[in-house]
Amino acid sequence: MDETQIKNFKQQLLQLRSELMSLSSTSDDAAKAVELDQSAVGRLSRMDAMRAQSMAIEAKVRREHQILSIEGALRRIAADDFGFCLTCGEEINIRRLEVDPSYSLCIKCADK
Repeated sequence: MDETQIKNFKQQLLQLRSELMSLSSTSDDAAKAVELDQSAVGRLSRMDAMRAQSMAIEAKVRREHQILSIEGALRRIAADDFGFCLTCGEEINIRRLEVDPSYSLCIKCADK
């Protein structure tokens, strides 16, 4: 992998991290506790609100995990280890990295 490709992957990772962090700050309201006062909200509305809250919490967890993966990829770029499988040390296929530059495993090790 040449320097231009690595630079492009770094730019993609930085852009994605920025987008995820801005999404995280705007979606915190959706994960707030659900109002359980029956006089204020009907049973079905509460159930919908609880379901929406659960989905918002799960989305937040996924975003946080993805941010951690991106930060790991950025550290590997800084250490000149980017593009190599963390398990076997083989080079990760460029097409796999084009799908998601934060991947840290080659397809063989990811399938295990």
